[in-house]
Amino acid sequence: MLILCDFDNTITQADVTNLIWDHYFRPDWREVLLPRFLSGDIDSIELMQLGYKPVNAPATELLSFVQQRIGLREGFTDFASCCKARDWTLHIVTAGLDWYVRAYLPPGIPITALAAKLNHGWDVTLPLGVHVPRGQDYKRHMLELLRGKHTGQATVFIGDGRNDFPAARACDHVFALKDSTLESLCIEHGVKCAVFETFREIQQALERG
Repeated sequence: MLILCDFDNTITQADVTNLIWDHYFRPDWREVLLPRFLSGDIDSIELMQLGYKPVNAPATELLSFVQQRIGLREGFTDFASCCKARDWTLHIVTAGLDWYVRAYLPPGIPITALAAKLNHGWDVTLPLGVHVPRGQDYKRHMLELLRGKHTGQATVFIGDGRNDFPAARACDHVFALKDSTLESLCIEHGVKCAVFETFREIQQALERG
């Protein structure tokens, strides 16, 4: 089984980037940036680039700030252990930044996250070695790459957001956070999904088969 999982507000109890931008960028960033994203004027990668460039605090300060306020969603650590024990491939695919994703997660979990370097603000780029063809969705592209390496395995997507939907709808099974945008989009487009609030629910569902 190949399991792709989002990070922000899926593995974590809230969105790390949102918290950073609310405090270090500008409180009205939702009104400034989100309409451009929702209209398709910019994609999820460009959104992150625009939102992080004005943030000039170092990673140590940002991590200290967010880790005091956001923890992991219930059951995730046990779920990751279950995947390893059952030889299920768990891969985190996120438009979050690599340094904060890795700081939250247990070692050994494969991660594809955006690269970021502090240079008078954070410069955000695609992960090293990842080249997404123009017009293609980043997470959907990663799904196809990983599917090619795990031929014949059932695919599962776990997420919560709008930018999860293109990849989620192409998977065999979808778990959407309860009352999330991903759940709404699945319902709107007739994509079957199971809702969850903790990773214990996901683990139990997958173990039942």
